[in-house]
Amino acid sequence: MKKIVAFVVVLIMTISLSAQFKTGMAFRTRAEMFCMNEEHQVWRRIADLRFNPYLSYTQNDYLMAKLVFEIGDIGFGNATQGGAIGTDGLNVETKNLFLQLTPNKENTIVLGLQPYKDFHSLLLDADIAGLSWKNKFMLQGKELTSFFAWFVSADNDEQYVDNTTYSFGNTEIVADFEYKINDKMKIGVNNVAEFVRKDIKDNTGVSTGIHLTGLNLWSAPYFAGTFNKFYMEAVLGLNNIRPDYESPEGTVNVDDLYSPEHSGIMLSLKTKYDVNEEVATRFNFIFRDGDKEYLGGYTSYYGIKSYYNSGLEILTESGCGLDKLDEQVFSPITSYPYYGKNPTDINVINGHAGIILPAVFVDYNATNLVKDNMSFINNLKLTMGLGYAVTVMDILREGSDGILRPETWIGTELDFKAEAKMYDELYFTPYFAILFPGEWYDYEGGHKPFTKVGISLKTNLK
Repeated sequence: MKKIVAFVVVLIMTISLSAQFKTGMAFRTRAEMFCMNEEHQVWRRIADLRFNPYLSYTQNDYLMAKLVFEIGDIGFGNATQGGAIGTDGLNVETKNLFLQLTPNKENTIVLGLQPYKDFHSLLLDADIAGLSWKNKFMLQGKELTSFFAWFVSADNDEQYVDNTTYSFGNTEIVADFEYKINDKMKIGVNNVAEFVRKDIKDNTGVSTGIHLTGLNLWSAPYFAGTFNKFYMEAVLGLNNIRPDYESPEGTVNVDDLYSPEHSGIMLSLKTKYDVNEEVATRFNFIFRDGDKEYLGGYTSYYGIKSYYNSGLEILTESGCGLDKLDEQVFSPITSYPYYGKNPTDINVINGHAGIILPAVFVDYNATNLVKDNMSFINNLKLTMGLGYAVTVMDILREGSDGILRPETWIGTELDFKAEAKMYDELYFTPYFAILFPGEWYDYEGGHKPFTKVGISLKTNLK
């Protein structure tokens, strides 16, 4: 494996001498200590790194191919992440591989494994295989950009072909539009239609003879504008989920299976106000509705892989340390135990509690304070953030006395962060976050705060 890697590196270095080839690499490493366990104050420690080397080849003005690898995340000492002894080669994967055609400056066509995300990453933010077409043209003297794509997120073979989904298992049709009102304002909308077909398996992984079909719709209109010193971005996400269980052979009774149709909303607001050249304030706000149906809200925004960051290190909408499972893509502050009619059913099925999360930030540009003594720092920004999170619904939480009580307050988080841009493109970011648990965790009192402290280093090499 090491010989193969060495050969690839030498090969890339050699071909990069040609003007038609371009190479580069993004790099990120971090070290964190955090105590996120709800029941016991146990500190976890991680150190990992990730490389994204890329190689692009330009044939002419019309044709270009690009390959991007991802090496990581390599956890130091973690065997499953390729960071322990004897785990060479576990982390190399193809992140992007596509062919790009540009017949003219108004049109771009991409075929292959490519990155896609909507304006605020509410609907879909992933590397996904398919075909996309981006077009720019003038409408009443202003630029209108359209983006159409056909993606395949899961190919489930041809065992079940029906009039709902036909082929390829899960497929996504994307139609995005963006219109520039002027140099300081724009409006747009992201639309995703997902055709779903998948086999339903039992707890042992054996097919039940039933498959799930469905049509899931997402739409997210947005606005972004600058008004003197004030800047804002607002997105309203809407969804409609229509699952349907079927038995293609007609041999399995599906009448009793639960197939809820769900509609939901999500609001994302980000603002910034420049007080002066050194100080800026920001306000972020998240609202996502709750759903008493345990199969409703979770599917509505995570049926396809999505990501959203609130700007806080703990109260985030993706990969929160409170998850207890690193591979989860949702935070437990959006899910709740389904209790059912019998209290013994607690934690059987997760539901969706929704979230209301306002957060304020103060940014201070401290570059002038350090540039005389630390000339290698080109820019230094200090940030303090404060967030207050509650659930939309009252959710029952079980106390030490065994009594279930309705609670909504998740907690209040305080963050401190510094971002130093050193030399040209080297970013060094230490951070500290503490979440004071609310009644969601601590209605009986005495719960210690959740804490996270870490350092990250990232750069782009070209």
